[in-house]
Amino acid sequence: MTDNALDDVALSREELQDINRTIYTKADKFTEPILWLMFLFGFFLATFYDTWLIAVGIGSLNLLMYYSTKKLLPGYRLYQYIYSGISALFAAQYIYQMHGMAEMHFWVFITSAVLIIYQNWKLQLPLILIVIIHHGTFAYLQYSGYKEVYFTQLDYMDLTTFIFHGVLASCVCLVSGVWGYNIHKRTLHSILQYNNLEKLKSALEENASKIEGMNQQLLLSNAEIQKKNEELRASEEELLASGEELKQINENLNKVVIERTDALLHQNNILVHHAFINAHKVRAPLARILGITNLIKLEVDMEANPSAAELLHRLNESANELDETLREVRVSLDKAEFKK
Repeated sequence: MTDNALDDVALSREELQDINRTIYTKADKFTEPILWLMFLFGFFLATFYDTWLIAVGIGSLNLLMYYSTKKLLPGYRLYQYIYSGISALFAAQYIYQMHGMAEMHFWVFITSAVLIIYQNWKLQLPLILIVIIHHGTFAYLQYSGYKEVYFTQLDYMDLTTFIFHGVLASCVCLVSGVWGYNIHKRTLHSILQYNNLEKLKSALEENASKIEGMNQQLLLSNAEIQKKNEELRASEEELLASGEELKQINENLNKVVIERTDALLHQNNILVHHAFINAHKVRAPLARILGITNLIKLEVDMEANPSAAELLHRLNESANELDETLREVRVSLDKAEFKK
């Protein structure tokens, strides 16, 4: 499938109608003034051979056919085919008005080129058909002896000349039709490309909007991340401050522990000192007391002096209790003793 065929597929029927309507509106603005020029040109030619009735009659009839068709059938393109046909009739009118002047045949070529603007090759058909019918009919009438036909200024036109005349005129219409067809396809292709560009533009704008939205979200996320980073920095500073505080507290605790340890060592030294006093200074007199009590037992007759024996017994018990108590104190101090 060619690109031109793809154009027809890609464009909807409504789009094609809108495009054609735009083409026809612009073409009418160009061709209708030419139509009036053709009408007025007939009046100009009437000055040569006094053909005013032909200029008014045929010219007015042509205008009437064109505008009545366009007015009565506004939604159809029939008026364009009428325009093509009356262009051929104007050419026939000019040929008659100028008594068969060969140059008037060129108006067919001019009209064929003008019809390209409608971008419809079919408009060449009414023009060339009417031209061929007119040329064949009027040539036959003129060479059959009818007077005032004025088809050509030649005394005679053979069949070969007539065929070449018709073929060359048909070639001009064929070339114009091909150009009208190609221009229409290029127009459709250009519009299709324009529509695709518009869609691409819309897609790009939509993507740009999405990207802009994403950028806004990224900016918001970045702001939130920066805020969290600041909060983390603040938390880090607080942690550092807390660490310094804990370090200071630990240092103070170590100092307190050292001071308390020193105090305990001091107390321990005092206890050790007391233990030394108990072990040596208190125990020595106690030992002497125990020794004296034993000597008294040997010197005193316990049976003869029962009261003295009782007192000695109690003194000995008290001394032993004191001795036992000192031993317990010493044992306790030995267990509780500690050093740096």
